[in-house]
Amino acid sequence: MPRSVLIAVACAVLLMGCGGGTTSGSPLAQGRDVYGAQCSACHGSRGEGGTGPSLREVTSTFPSCADHIEWVTLGSDRWKDMYGDTRGANATPVEGGMPSHENILSADEIALVAAFERVTYGGEVEDVALNACGVAAP
Repeated sequence: MPRSVLIAVACAVLLMGCGGGTTSGSPLAQGRDVYGAQCSACHGSRGEGGTGPSLREVTSTFPSCADHIEWVTLGSDRWKDMYGDTRGANATPVEGGMPSHENILSADEIALVAAFERVTYGGEVEDVALNACGVAAP
């Protein structure tokens, strides 16, 4: 993993208080830490939704992790410009203010978050999600 990603994750962990003082180096733990720092304010600490939608249906909305990553990377405005007024396999209307994370998170961090969301909130099998999202398994 690139050093810049490790440094960014370490900073996010420090800012979050480490959730108990220790952080595993596993990809899902890294994705959890980035999610906590960047996504939980809108999507909830347990993916239950809030300002942003619940993530319980993330794998049915985005059966392809590549599309999930593209959504997080582009955000709602750029997605709409590139792909139109709907997103995902179920043609969910593009609404709200999902920010583009392209200049906030690295591509590796976005992949880690997508894998974390797919496993933790969408119920996808860990090895399947890690592989589909291009994240190396531990």
